[in-house]
Order: sequence, then structure tokens, then C-alpha cells
Amino acid sequence: MSVSPVKKPLRKPLIVILVRRAVLFFFFLSIIVVYLYCLGTAQEFMDRTQLLLLRFSLGLGLSLGLSSLYGLGMSVWPIIRRRKHRFLGGAILYIAMGLFGAAIAALAAFIMAAAGGNRA
Repeated sequence: MSVSPVKKPLRKPLIVILVRRAVLFFFFLSIIVVYLYCLGTAQEFMDRTQLLLLRFSLGLGLSLGLSSLYGLGMSVWPIIRRRKHRFLGGAILYIAMGLFGAAIAALAAFIMAAAGGNRA
């Protein structure tokens, strides 16, 4: 039997790991907040609680969109620079999560404006 040599795993820079985890954190947190808003609409939460959840959704959606945009830049750079197409899947995921975050932020801002909740 021939034994193949063990390949070392790819070493990723710390910033790549941090951005990936931040995007996942913002993604899951925004899903939880949207779920709580939908649950609160069905359970008739107080108006202030709903407005607070909308504000959280707006902030998390913007944070998710911006961090996904940064992650997209970090994924596209090796594709353009070194022709490494293995980063294409990650770039597509960053695009999808960024669009999700932008959609959540836009929807939350629209609901807040429509409900007249921009007041303090």
C-alpha cells in the first residue's frame, strides 16, 4: 500500500475568519429578531416592543449588509488577482447574505415609516 503524504490545511488570515464569523453572527441574529417580530405581530406585543424589534432589525440588516460587502471584497480579490475560482462559492454566499440583510433593513425601515414609528 502506498501512503499519500498528508497535506497541510490552508492557513487563513485572522481577518478572514473574523469577517466570516461576524457575517454568520449577524445573519443568525437578524433571523432571530425577524422571527421575534413576526411572533410579536401574531401575539400582539406592545407597540414599543415591536418598534424596538424593528430598530434592531434595521441595525442588524445594515451590519449584515456591510460585513457581507467586506467579505465579498475579500473573496473576490483572490479570484481576480490569482485566478483561484475556489472562492467563487463563498462570494456567492456573501452576495446572498448581503441581499438578505439589505432586504431586512429596507423592510424594517418601510414598516417603521409606514407606522409612524420614527419618533422617539
